[in-house]
Amino acid sequence: MSTVTQQDWPSPGHSAPAPRQPGRLRAWLGRIGTTGAVLLLLGGLAAVGHFSDWQLPKFSELMSGGAAQPEMWCTTHNVSEAACIECNPALAPVGKWHGWCKEHGVAECPLEHPEVAQLAATPTITPADLERARRALDTRPRAENSSRCLTHQRRIQFASVEAMEKAGVDIAVVEERPLVEAISANGEVVYDADREAHLASRSNGTVWRVEKQVGDPVRRGDILALIDASEVGRYKADLLEALPQLRLQQSHVDRLTPLSREGAVPGKQLREAEAALEAAKISILSAQQALVNLGLSIDAKDLVNLPAEEVARQIQFLGLPSFVVASIDTNTTTSNLLPVVAPLDGVVVKRDVVSGEVVSTATTLFTVADTRQMWLTLAVRQEDAHYVQMGQAVLFEPSDAADETILRGTVAWLSTAADEQTRSVAVRATLENLDGELRANTFGTGRIVLREEPRAIMVPSEAIHWDGDCSIVFVRDKNWFQKDAPKFFHVRKVRLGVREDGATEIIAGLLPGEVIASKNSYVLQAQLLKSNLGAGCGCAHGH
Repeated sequence: MSTVTQQDWPSPGHSAPAPRQPGRLRAWLGRIGTTGAVLLLLGGLAAVGHFSDWQLPKFSELMSGGAAQPEMWCTTHNVSEAACIECNPALAPVGKWHGWCKEHGVAECPLEHPEVAQLAATPTITPADLERARRALDTRPRAENSSRCLTHQRRIQFASVEAMEKAGVDIAVVEERPLVEAISANGEVVYDADREAHLASRSNGTVWRVEKQVGDPVRRGDILALIDASEVGRYKADLLEALPQLRLQQSHVDRLTPLSREGAVPGKQLREAEAALEAAKISILSAQQALVNLGLSIDAKDLVNLPAEEVARQIQFLGLPSFVVASIDTNTTTSNLLPVVAPLDGVVVKRDVVSGEVVSTATTLFTVADTRQMWLTLAVRQEDAHYVQMGQAVLFEPSDAADETILRGTVAWLSTAADEQTRSVAVRATLENLDGELRANTFGTGRIVLREEPRAIMVPSEAIHWDGDCSIVFVRDKNWFQKDAPKFFHVRKVRLGVREDGATEIIAGLLPGEVIASKNSYVLQAQLLKSNLGAGCGCAHGH
């Protein structure tokens, strides 16, 4: 039995403290159990979802700049309903629709209707502008747009300039710059076969002396080597024997002619003498022609009346220039020497002979090439070959060039057959090589020029989008910087040309000076798709 002391009683004027109770929430949760708590949590989520319309702030925040949306908000276009130009066209009236341009393949064509350009003043379209577009369309087939596509009637709006900046969208100005449209192909440089000579001796023999080395420049007629050819000596001997026979037979005819007129000798005897004279002439001509065939030019008429010793002296070193004759011993050197002569100006690029070597007419001794002009052989894809024409310009960049050396040439030949293995078509171009930088049997990249535009319209490739039927860009409205003006971009169809170094040629659809969305322009593309889906259109054909 416990004893209660005075300390256990409350002091006068104070109430006793209430006994400690467990937490009411904890007790309540304990009473409803785990299942009830889960149901309560789900109910809370349902309430939040109901009041937030089950939406998370993603793209709409980008278009609105992340600001709290007003009570009246256009969820389709992500701007204030009162400021939405798509829902209230009167806020930014749309001009007259001009429709489809068949010639250039775009809707609302600025080349035909320059007033559609988003520029401060209506530009003037010159004949040169139309000719530029015509050249581009005539050069080769271009990707086409669908005339049924109506996305050009759409506009993409931002709530403010800050909203566009927060979305990371950057702009670019449509500009003009030089452009080359070309067919690229790998190529090999070789000597011009019309300026290359593989030289052999015109007669079998032995190499007596070599006059030129590889790399030596030569002029037409220069001696490369001397061949000791017995055939040369034989033809010279035939000529030496034929000359006195001609003189002898001529004297017989001269003596018998007056006697035959007087009847002192039979006519038959004169005719036999004349026949012998003709035979002597033929022998001389035969020996002369044999020497000419070996490259030793001679006119026997100049030798007929000369003494035999003088004739022998003149033909001993026939075909050799005086400075060569001066360098040899005329008393001990054979008269069988046959020169191997350069047939053109150029350089000795190959030598396959040494002194004392026995050679035949089938043995190539030297190769001489005029390297001031070279051939470039390109392997063009079969599907590109029909764009190649004679006389087209060719730009060639050697693979071994120390810098970005570009050599210019022209198409000189197009093969009539495709390679059986690669199915490529050989195209040959001639290249000037006056400074000698090109080397035979080297490789590089050639470009056959189809079109050169000094002022092509170019935009960043990242600014161009495909909506399923057409190529489009987003053009900033010309009133963008006016106070209280809606901030929006026009959807513009474009006809594309050449892609080069991150930029794309615009054949039609834009004019220089217009401003387009470039970096992160996919934000506008996404809004366009979202709006189309919201309108129940999944094909991007209109709003």
